[in-house]
Amino acid sequence: MELQEVYGEIQALGAEVIAISVDDADDATGIVEQHNLEFPVLYDNDFTVSLAWGTFNLLDDGVSAPATYVFDSAGDLVAYKIGGSIIERPSAQEVVDLLTEAG
Repeated sequence: MELQEVYGEIQALGAEVIAISVDDADDATGIVEQHNLEFPVLYDNDFTVSLAWGTFNLLDDGVSAPATYVFDSAGDLVAYKIGGSIIERPSAQEVVDLLTEAG
């Protein structure tokens, strides 16, 4: 997984990655193990978080649209991207660049 590849760099910038999965815990756990993810993955299988953030069923596919949110150290939202398809999300380098700019 691309974010895992730059996870150390993200942490060095004083940031943390938190993934939120709408998959059931078994499927999401399998992905964590398959990709050796070191960052936390939260399970939103009842869609509470996705509904609150307005990303659930946004693409009329019964799941959450891929979304990336970047907050600064004060907790203010500084950038976000919500994908227009299930595979559209910012690259890991784009996330690193946003964090560097928000620095």
